[in-house]
Amino acid sequence: MTRGRSKRELVDGIYRLMDQRDFQNAGKLCEAVTSQYPDFDEGWVAAAEFFLRVTNPQRALELTTKALSLSPRSTDWLLLRTRCLLECGDTSEAKSTLSEILNQDAHTAHQHNEIGMLLARMDEHSQAQAHYEKAVSALPNEIEFLFNLATSQRFLGQADAAERTLNRILNQDPSDYEAAAMRSSLRRQLPDHNHVDALKHTLDTAELSAPARVSFCYALAKELEDLEAYAESFAFLEQGASLRRAGMRYEVATDVEIINQIIRVFDREWLNARGPGHDSTEPIFVIGLPRSGTTLLERILGSHSEVYAAGELVHFGIELTKLTREQLGTAKADRKQFVTASAEIDYRKLGERYVRSTRPLTGSTPRFIDKLPFNYLYAGLIHKALPQAKIISLRRHPMDSCYSMYKQLFRDAYPFSYSQQDLASYYVAYHRLMEHWLSIMPGVIHMVRYEDLVNDTEREARRVMAHCGLNWEPQCLEFHKSTSATTTASATQVRQKIYTSSVGKWRAYEKELSPLRLMLQAAGIKL
Repeated sequence: MTRGRSKRELVDGIYRLMDQRDFQNAGKLCEAVTSQYPDFDEGWVAAAEFFLRVTNPQRALELTTKALSLSPRSTDWLLLRTRCLLECGDTSEAKSTLSEILNQDAHTAHQHNEIGMLLARMDEHSQAQAHYEKAVSALPNEIEFLFNLATSQRFLGQADAAERTLNRILNQDPSDYEAAAMRSSLRRQLPDHNHVDALKHTLDTAELSAPARVSFCYALAKELEDLEAYAESFAFLEQGASLRRAGMRYEVATDVEIINQIIRVFDREWLNARGPGHDSTEPIFVIGLPRSGTTLLERILGSHSEVYAAGELVHFGIELTKLTREQLGTAKADRKQFVTASAEIDYRKLGERYVRSTRPLTGSTPRFIDKLPFNYLYAGLIHKALPQAKIISLRRHPMDSCYSMYKQLFRDAYPFSYSQQDLASYYVAYHRLMEHWLSIMPGVIHMVRYEDLVNDTEREARRVMAHCGLNWEPQCLEFHKSTSATTTASATQVRQKIYTSSVGKWRAYEKELSPLRLMLQAAGIKL
């Protein structure tokens, strides 16, 4: 029953039910508050937040527009509108709305924090940091503000400042696992300058959730590896990975079958049969498994005067999904059927929509880099949609590649990376897919071995520039001096000069990684 309930009770109920993940009843309250109190702007806002939670940003944007019609100058509602626009992929309009907010006279600490997060999503990290600093200045002990500031400092290569900021968080709450993990990642730990004892103490004495225990185990594994305490490092790593894997509903066989379906559907006959793509020469796709050197190559290429490093763009997959849904119409499809349907779309339209969707982030230089590793799944479709685009694939020694993924605690992606068995199965499927792309598209994908890139950087960089049709520029070897932001797990490493210490790192754990090695060898992977 909703009749008789005040508008405040209804709005509070919506947020409470969403926190409880009771979206069915939350939706009913949204209908009630907007129909019974149509002039109550907070009701429309709560309904917009509901549709954002259920991944319908277009409907959320419509409801936010209604709220703004009632309170046109509301900073909070304009911030919500900016969020909705970003979720809809309309970066240009999002920037316009955010400019309107920035032109207002004053903002609260929470608004500065929200502005910072929105700017970060638009890759405006220096501006984002300025707003985080204002938020922290107003509320010095607010952990969320401090963490966002530390994240910005890390992205911008300010490792010492980030560590000081994270220490402020951990002095308040030693069990803050996200702060502890980031602090461990900022630099190589030293015998007289590390956090091993503090991390162990928290792990042993604090009441930690499962995600927190996982994170502390990974932080300890990283710091102990820095200190060359390899056996103890791997023990914590295995403990953290096993706990993370136990909390996941994931079957690697599903991903393997999707890759098999991609190989079946996108064959040489398909490549030759479909119509022409979009003729843009702007995109350079850098693909490969995570932790394979893609960020390093992006920084080298992105130092060129004619190239903009746009980061890990999700736009190609989004536009592919939209067009495939249009192709399917109202028909329902599982993942394998979706792959099959995507072979029938208009690839010229896909290429056009992809390039357009990257604006205004791109377009100010002749070329831009899309460094989303997972684009290896779409390599054939990328070439079909954008035949003039360049595709560069990074490949690393299989054991180093798998171990590097195994020891990285990813936020959401790459669920296959928490088990040696899953890793081996996925790697074999990935290897088979890449061999397939190379077979049906000879000369299209430029292959770079990570080991060659770090051992003879100039030679490999010159080869990449030539493949991309770019003149050589010496500053491309000075990438570590760049002040541009890096938002990947390699944000700290790419601020350093080229190093080779990660080559062959897996051999420090040869015994512990024997299940992985044996599975790869049994599948015919050369080690």
